[in-house]
Amino acid sequence: MPKVVKIKSQLKQEKNKSFLSVALSLVFSILLAGLGFGMLVAILLKKSTLHISVPVIFIVLGLVGFVAFVIFKKKYSILQSGVRGEETTLKVLRKLPKEYTVLTNPVILNRGVTMELDFVVICKNGVFIVESKNYRGIVSGKTSKTYWKQIKHGKNNKVYEKEVSNPAKQSFRQKRRLEELFRDLKITATIYPVLYFVDDRTELKIQDDANLNVAIINNEESLLEFIQNTKGREKVSSDELAKIIRQFKR
Repeated sequence: MPKVVKIKSQLKQEKNKSFLSVALSLVFSILLAGLGFGMLVAILLKKSTLHISVPVIFIVLGLVGFVAFVIFKKKYSILQSGVRGEETTLKVLRKLPKEYTVLTNPVILNRGVTMELDFVVICKNGVFIVESKNYRGIVSGKTSKTYWKQIKHGKNNKVYEKEVSNPAKQSFRQKRRLEELFRDLKITATIYPVLYFVDDRTELKIQDDANLNVAIINNEESLLEFIQNTKGREKVSSDELAKIIRQFKR
């Protein structure tokens, strides 16, 4: 098992905040709508002298709260899916040999720019940036395009289709940013960007027409094999390995 260094995840923090928004909006909706209907019943039974507009306002506010609940719940579901994807990816990376170091959610701080990564695997073969995506269905597109297409089947064979931001470009930007940092630190380790789809049932139809050279993988065995068998320009020395790890842990 490799050495795993866990760093606080921004995605998990956003998920927790989103859950709080979901809970508060639901309580807000139920409370206001309940009060509104209660006052309306009291007015109809002539047990209250309130004007009819008062309960109507409460009911409307309750409906607004419910709309907010639906919106926040959708965002929470997306964040939760991302967190599950990261957790699944970490389980896979834990199967690497003990001489590997896996950093979870490391942050690049260089030239005034901050960028959080999903995983960085450091070994004598090089440095692997692993970007985790928890997509299902069919994902198609070209690496030169801003958006890809995702098609998946729901209940009753209903087909859902949507555009997703091109994650290969994201992986490529991460590589470029880390290369800048390594040049500043005079680190010569080879960097390999990896885009990993955690669900091996995901069908990938990706064309690398931009020659980004991002490894796109949707299979656990292929991910481990790629990391262990890809050889860099030269072996990374023990001193350089320690220097890289210190940079991410600071």
